[in-house]
Amino acid sequence: MKLYVDSNAKIGVAPTEKPLPTDSEAVLRVKACGICGSDIPRVFAGKSYFYPIVLGHEFAGVVEDSKNPALIGKRACVFPILPCGKCAFCAEEKWANCVKYDYYGSRRDGGMQDYLLVKEENLIFLPDSVSDAAGSMIEPTAVCLHAVKKLHITPETVVTVYGAGTIGLLSAMWARAFGAKRVCVFDVDADRLAFAVALGFEASGDETPDAVIEASGAPAALNAALEKVRAFGELVIVGNAERDVTLGQANYSKLLRKQLTVYGSWNSDRSHAADDWRDSIDAIAAGHIDPEQLITHRFALRDGVSAFALIGDRKTFYNKITLVTE
Repeated sequence: MKLYVDSNAKIGVAPTEKPLPTDSEAVLRVKACGICGSDIPRVFAGKSYFYPIVLGHEFAGVVEDSKNPALIGKRACVFPILPCGKCAFCAEEKWANCVKYDYYGSRRDGGMQDYLLVKEENLIFLPDSVSDAAGSMIEPTAVCLHAVKKLHITPETVVTVYGAGTIGLLSAMWARAFGAKRVCVFDVDADRLAFAVALGFEASGDETPDAVIEASGAPAALNAALEKVRAFGELVIVGNAERDVTLGQANYSKLLRKQLTVYGSWNSDRSHAADDWRDSIDAIAAGHIDPEQLITHRFALRDGVSAFALIGDRKTFYNKITLVTE
């Protein structure tokens, strides 16, 4: 079974056959797959690279078949980037900046299906203490770790996070795990903000943060961040913008006069020098990060059409929606 999207924004379920392994690919039985915010415009705004497509780049499962018998039965999540292996960035293991990469769930079919052939080198094995649902959230957890570790967080650091979606709240979790003195969250949606407070974060108020994580991609949030952050503070931008972002002249001046350090953050590292994925798995296994707290809805894969209908009608609060197989 697979959940597909066509060019007319029609979402459907269709049967599939279990593939056979190749010399370099194992057959992964997908157990859980998250719906990412980046999947939404691919469904509702026609912004996919191709159609029909099987989405899903946040997924985990069990290896059901492989030409390497030692892999069969192992549980794994999947690093979704398939780099070219030839460019200068690949030579430095900067896979996210590869000039000609492929990608599960966007540039090729992904994990919203029962079975997927996965490059064996892209499998990242999970300990028994990390559930399938948590395994499907390693990808966004690693993305947020990649962003937050750019900041210089100490026990005296006050952090403000703009955006209480999955990326914002995972970033807030990392800031707290890194020992920040206070972690405050802002969102224009009252339900999202209440959800953040229920997780133990402060609602943003009159604090002057030392560091800001912009996780919403909203122009107003970036402008507000520049207004609030202290002089010589830090700002990391991890939220994807859905439209042009313009800075007012006054806030552009604050960027200069406050002598801020601004970091862009994209995707995650999985290299010999830095492995955000393994670090995320270890943190989840140790109980320092709990991404499952962010899952508000679970749908069976066969009911995936209903999952996207919930997103499309914009009437029900949700944070992370996860599709699970039987």
